[in-house]
Amino acid sequence: MTPGKQKNNLTLLYEIRCISLYRTPDFYINKPKREELNMRYSLVCKSFTGSDVLDVENICVNLENNQYIFSQFPCHAWITTQQLPHGLRLDITLTFNEDTTYPMNFSFSMEAEQWDKSHYVLMPGAVYNGNRFVSLPLTYPPYYQPAEICTFSDAEVITSIPHLDMEKKKSQISLLAGDMASPLCGFYDFNGQSGSVLLGEHRCGDYYTGFTVDENQNDGKASFVLSVPGVRETNAYFFGDQQDGKGFRPDASAPSHDTGAFFKQGDTLTLTACVFHWNPISLPDFFKLVNGAKTTLENPANFNNVPFYKAYTSIKEKYRRENFTEEGYYSVGTDWNIPQQCWQAGWIGGGINSYPFLLEDTSEARQRALSTLRFVFSRLQHPSGWVFGMYGNGKFVGDGGDSNPDTILLVRKNADLLYFVLKQLFWLSDHDHSTTLFEQPVKALCDAFVRLFQQYGQLGQFIDMATEEIVIGNSAGACMAVGALALASEYFQCTEYLDVAERLGEYYYNNYVKKGMLNGCPGEICQAPDSEAAFAMLESYVQLYETTQRSIWLSYAEETCEIAMTWVMSYDFVFPAHSTAAKRGVHSSGTVFANAQNKHSAPGICTLSGNSLLKLYRFTGDAKYLRDLHAIAHSLPQYVSLAENPELTLEKKYLPAGYMNERVQTSDWEGKETVGEFLYGSNWPEVSMLLTFVEVPGVYVDFESRTLQVFDHVECLVTQWNADSVLLEMYNPTAYNTTVTLLADERTNTKHVTHNYFESMKTVLLSAGERVQIELRK
Repeated sequence: MTPGKQKNNLTLLYEIRCISLYRTPDFYINKPKREELNMRYSLVCKSFTGSDVLDVENICVNLENNQYIFSQFPCHAWITTQQLPHGLRLDITLTFNEDTTYPMNFSFSMEAEQWDKSHYVLMPGAVYNGNRFVSLPLTYPPYYQPAEICTFSDAEVITSIPHLDMEKKKSQISLLAGDMASPLCGFYDFNGQSGSVLLGEHRCGDYYTGFTVDENQNDGKASFVLSVPGVRETNAYFFGDQQDGKGFRPDASAPSHDTGAFFKQGDTLTLTACVFHWNPISLPDFFKLVNGAKTTLENPANFNNVPFYKAYTSIKEKYRRENFTEEGYYSVGTDWNIPQQCWQAGWIGGGINSYPFLLEDTSEARQRALSTLRFVFSRLQHPSGWVFGMYGNGKFVGDGGDSNPDTILLVRKNADLLYFVLKQLFWLSDHDHSTTLFEQPVKALCDAFVRLFQQYGQLGQFIDMATEEIVIGNSAGACMAVGALALASEYFQCTEYLDVAERLGEYYYNNYVKKGMLNGCPGEICQAPDSEAAFAMLESYVQLYETTQRSIWLSYAEETCEIAMTWVMSYDFVFPAHSTAAKRGVHSSGTVFANAQNKHSAPGICTLSGNSLLKLYRFTGDAKYLRDLHAIAHSLPQYVSLAENPELTLEKKYLPAGYMNERVQTSDWEGKETVGEFLYGSNWPEVSMLLTFVEVPGVYVDFESRTLQVFDHVECLVTQWNADSVLLEMYNPTAYNTTVTLLADERTNTKHVTHNYFESMKTVLLSAGERVQIELRK
């Protein structure tokens, strides 16, 4: 028999017992032992006509150095294994004996037996708990209001996006690596307290890889598959004008345009995969371990190109030029013929974009920030205390679409707005500015949140401001209200606000964080999972801990952080050579996938700086959080269109100076021609960049642990630590003159970094190419 035939019917019981990267060994003491994990592995060759499978051959394998020969395909594979501290690496080299006659691909498959739909399936940035929700073919922007007889705990609704079915015995999700924040797929077994992950690289040779989760409840099995080239068989996800004439909408059943590749005699292809099995662990441990393992094969490169200050001042000048309306407020966009670009509360910048200028500026921009606050609470507040979600040119617009009242509100918008308005009130109070004009309206907004929670025990996703009724529930979208009410309890010295904040914190933990899925922050994704809810929840728990110093909120913050970080791209995507992103040398690592419906990554968090990660470091001493913040903050400035280096868009127009677009296209969800390209328009990442400059120090020094972390696009090293100072050597490798902010900190000083600490930062002027020696004192 050939080696391949000898292994064809072997069943492998394979388990790697791994100590968690984030737990000490005593975590495992007294834990019940589990039976060995039933897992089968196989190599698969498929040929295609278009994206339809023509022929397939499957060979069962063991995870040892060995050779396998395919009988129906002109190739053989050699597996080389390498033990990792927490898994196993496989380098699978496929060699072709003859030319192939049809396009084909090659896969490594991990098949779980005794499969159950209750298992939590993860594909980072794309699939959370299998996306097992009610899926409806809704046109964009979707707004699905359930029947009045429903309860607010009925099943969540998503549009037609990739998902595993809630009812059907067979279902499948097939994605290309670029559809995900990290190239991996896996699952957590609640009953077995175990987690399994298949990790690959996003490219193999000249081809993008693909990942498929294929479940068959009839056989009690599910396969997790890594393929090269990635081929989404028959159907693929597409968002746009549909061929069936049913409008502009997301569609998971659109025709796939993928196909395999032809290979020549003598060609070789090496597919690298890692398998991880952790047992026993909890679901929070699973997310921690995934985040620890995801860079095993692909580490992002170090780079410096655009300093924070250059990006900030470019956007600030654009805001001076294009974002202040005649009515006296900072708009969220630049086309004021469209109400959505005039005012939107919170979310994409309304009432948030004024905050950085209040802190940093001393003249016009600060006065305009104050004018914005006055406009919000004199013109945009409903008698109930809520603030209208959208407004433009004298007209209020509801968040529920044209057929609904203008009083329909995405609650998240007011949660975001309240949080950042309170930060601004703290600054005004600390700097002896009168807040009399704002305090009663802001308190009325706080009271509106309290009334809604007292009536429903939740905040829902959409409400009618006029009746204060929840019209759509089932969402973690308003979770920023937890942090906002915690801040309000400090500012107004109101225990009721803190009580509601803590009760809401428990509600969101038990219904969302604990289940590994936060959803519904964007107003146009129904209740799909999204990154904005995860990071807003993190921000809220950090604020709640800062306010109360209760350890439970810090624990919840750390759990939430691991979910949030799965949305952050962990690698540098190789863009098509002809694309704008490739020509600009864009690094995708640190960008943040939007949500499970809108499958682009984006510069920054919508709409935060991520400084909650800096605070997590201060509260825990774990430098991992500094590295997480570095990934997000450092990535941002490269996406600002500069006068010296404007960004070309798909519309064949250059973005004006100071503009940022939200698209970082590693997915072909809007068509293959969009990968690596940018759209024309001013978007919310501009606000994230503004926030980053005033909340994330360019260089951070913790004297407590003698830790140095550089976030900005400069190089810095310690030449000498002293008791009360540190000597630094700093170099600006970029082409731009800059001003670098530095924060000298002692992380155990709980009062040093709280609501507003921009003025605590020192600054250093650095010319392009300049190297300086400085002393930074405590």
